[in-house]
Amino acid sequence: MGIGLLGLTPDCLYDLTFREFGNAVRGRYKFLEQAQRADWERTRWQTALLLNVHTKKGASVKPKDLATFPWEQKKKANPSKGWATLKALATKEDGITG
Repeated sequence: MGIGLLGLTPDCLYDLTFREFGNAVRGRYKFLEQAQRADWERTRWQTALLLNVHTKKGASVKPKDLATFPWEQKKKANPSKGWATLKALATKEDGITG
């Protein structure tokens, strides 16, 4: 994994601590995920441009009309869950019962 995925030499690989190696692997996966997201967004944008050439005048297709990716969807905040978590933390640490 260190030699193949990260492209490290054996000497460099064996000089890393477990934490450093884990951070390097997580960073590499994050980089690959960002590159893949950019590719998908570019493809969606190009498709929208190609479709707009063939639409009626005044009408247009927006890239988000074609597809909405999971990373673009808004996460719904649950305020009651946050309050319950905060309350549980406060009572756990202070020994307060409520």
